[in-house]
Amino acid sequence: MKNTLNCVAAGLSSLLLLAGCSPRAEPEAQLVGVYAVKTNGALRELVKIERQGGRYIMRDKVRTPEWSEPKMQMQPVTRERWNRITTDTGNTAFIGVSSDQLAIFKVPPGWQKNSFRTETGYFLFYSQGPVEAYKL
Repeated sequence: MKNTLNCVAAGLSSLLLLAGCSPRAEPEAQLVGVYAVKTNGALRELVKIERQGGRYIMRDKVRTPEWSEPKMQMQPVTRERWNRITTDTGNTAFIGVSSDQLAIFKVPPGWQKNSFRTETGYFLFYSQGPVEAYKL
């Protein structure tokens, strides 16, 4: 019995050691998925964020009913870039990926900046400003 317990303890120790050595998931991986926006009260798929290799890419359904070829590479958003994009100077918790043309963010639901407020906690930011997004 003691030998069995020692074997189980050794096995668990090995698993914990291996788990500690594995690469940590990037918080931006939470943003991988499909996002919709409300158009005339109905949700419409608009953007898909994917992880390919070590980078994030975006596809869209702006001009076609099917997902486009990868449109742009997106990078994790730093605090400095967050401040530039949103002009938020607070210590808002956020996760984001962006390109030069588009950013997608996850913030606490109810976050507000000027007249924009997100109920879902997700929003797209592009040249026209922020738009509420719904992760499907």
